[in-house]
Amino acid sequence: MNGPPVSAAAPSVPHRPLARWVARLGAGPLESGGHRVTGLVNDGAERTDARSLPLFQDPAWRRVCLTARRGGAPAVPALALHHPGRGTAYVELDDYGRPLRASTAGTELVARIEARWDVPPSEPDVVRVLSGESLDLRHVLLHRLADESEPPPVLFHSLPWAGLEAVVDNVLSMLDTAGSAERPAFELRHWFTPAATRLAGPLAVLERGMREGREPLVLRREAAALLTGLLAARPERIPGATTRRLALLAERLGAQDPLLRHTARVITVRLRPGGSDRRLASPSLALRMDPVLPAAARTTGSGYRTTVRDESFELRADHTPGGRVRVMLTVPAPPGTDEGAWTTSPDGLVAPLTIRSAETGTARLWIALRAKENSLLGVLELFSRPSRLDLVADEPAVPFTALRSVPAAGLVPSLRASSAATLRLWERAAAALPAGHPVTVALRLHRDEATR
Repeated sequence: MNGPPVSAAAPSVPHRPLARWVARLGAGPLESGGHRVTGLVNDGAERTDARSLPLFQDPAWRRVCLTARRGGAPAVPALALHHPGRGTAYVELDDYGRPLRASTAGTELVARIEARWDVPPSEPDVVRVLSGESLDLRHVLLHRLADESEPPPVLFHSLPWAGLEAVVDNVLSMLDTAGSAERPAFELRHWFTPAATRLAGPLAVLERGMREGREPLVLRREAAALLTGLLAARPERIPGATTRRLALLAERLGAQDPLLRHTARVITVRLRPGGSDRRLASPSLALRMDPVLPAAARTTGSGYRTTVRDESFELRADHTPGGRVRVMLTVPAPPGTDEGAWTTSPDGLVAPLTIRSAETGTARLWIALRAKENSLLGVLELFSRPSRLDLVADEPAVPFTALRSVPAAGLVPSLRASSAATLRLWERAAAALPAGHPVTVALRLHRDEATR
């Protein structure tokens, strides 16, 4: 080996692969001072995550930075693991099977973080060193940390957010001028998923679609996916300058399409805490239903209604003494085709409703929407639970076609909660969808369920 292990951690601290793939290195260095990859990927178990291989459950593995090469590629300094007792070493591999680049300082930092895995260090020097390492190293380290611990949010600030901001600025420019833009120099890929899933992907597709003049339906779909991802993102993991750009983008998308406006307002408040606009204090369409009706409702035998509004968006729940909860969602109808919005037709839209309770956890139902005057209205009939029920309707409505990634069995509960009139909306949508689409399959499952 060319150099001693860089980790000073106690032997009881296991150092395991961060990447999914590793390969064994030859024992003798090359003339250039490097080591050649001689083993198979994961010793032949390519479909197994290297981190879970029994080989690496031994706490004797130490972190090292080794110069390694695979095939005819140049040798590079790479993240590796060395077992002193066995005299063997494995190099970590990137997504293309190449040695995962890492400097000596970066390898020392990895060892330092692994020694405090449950409470990783977050001093300024940690972020500085990590920011200078390869994107592959930053991604795999932060991905594992996010999966296995609760890392300090500032560690995620080491990701290449300036590249994402450039893409955001492209979209903003095209929204403001309806003109063209140059292709961004930085490809977003999957680098940001440790900090926020469903952010970089929809953003990149939206930017490319606008640049290439794709149809409004495609742009609206990606904008809705982007806003849904931003709803779930943890703002503290994103640098302040980036959150401000994303908040501005959310506002512009809400202005572009009225059906996106509520989601955009919720995101803006989340990304701009303490803003001066009091109207944005609490825009979330969230209701809490207690399992016991108020005394007045119990005495009179009448129902109990709770309502929350955000401009022309409204979520209402009627809790009856018979133990049912009738949920009604109202959103603005799309404008006409001459107003430039991405959504122009009121037909074929469905809105997600998140339900949380102590006994069943979190579930998602889908509300089919129908036109009523200047609005779209959807209704679900639920049974009340013995525990408190939280209802949230902050995600944007989407076309039925967008449910292609939802398992058919996951749509059946929404059908059970639909009236005969609402079921006809589902059936009308299914008639225009492929036979294997989850909506079509879910309707068949629901019908089979009803005939048993």
